[in-house]
Amino acid sequence: MFVLKINCIREVEFHGTEDAYKGIELIRVHKLSKNTTLAEVENLFSMLFHKGEKGYKNPKQCVGKITIRAKKENGEIV
Repeated sequence: MFVLKINCIREVEFHGTEDAYKGIELIRVHKLSKNTTLAEVENLFSMLFHKGEKGYKNPKQCVGKITIRAKKENGEIV
């Protein structure tokens, strides 16, 4: 299982502070085959970044992270 996660933040004006930021976090879980290429994973990330940036016009920062989850059942990694 692949967990794709992005965080986008932007600066906002907030009375009484010098720096204030607002963020959005999007997480998607994908069950990918062993044949999945890096280009296909990059495409999934691209779509997720697009969704994050769509909700945040001109984000100051947009970063992503991939986590691969696995477990062992009956002597096999699934």
